[in-house]
Amino acid sequence: MSARLIWLLVAVLVSTIAALLVFILRTRLGARATEAALWAGSAFGGSMVVVLGALAFAFGG
Repeated sequence: MSARLIWLLVAVLVSTIAALLVFILRTRLGARATEAALWAGSAFGGSMVVVLGALAFAFGG
């Protein structure tokens, strides 16, 4: 397996964990599941952009 593929999987894992935490926190604060899912999707997308940007900066990609 390529090192880039492993780092891409790490980025997806980190973003999934961030989305899951946002979903849990939003539902605990009283939001409906559909609203929490929208927040979680935004968190996933935003964290993917940040992590992939950091990886591009780190590896000069």
